[in-house]
Amino acid sequence: MTPLDVLERTRNYMLENFLYARPDVRLADDEHLFEQGIVDSMGALELVQFLQHEFGIEIGDDELTEQHFGTLRSIAAFVCAKRAPSLSS
Repeated sequence: MTPLDVLERTRNYMLENFLYARPDVRLADDEHLFEQGIVDSMGALELVQFLQHEFGIEIGDDELTEQHFGTLRSIAAFVCAKRAPSLSS
């Protein structure tokens, strides 16, 4: 699975679950999700659950950072990095 695959699946999830009432919104790869009010603290928990279920990863509390979850691009990079060790086993 490529970062682009993760990015698109995550974007689709967010459009369907966070922006369903705003169909005119375009969600850019580098748009700041928290700063733009797209994701709040409850939304972050929902997003983590989605990522864990969808991509088969475990996300620790210490990994819930702006660096990992600030943008769609950073989420995709984080998910791919988390999946990499399990792919080589």
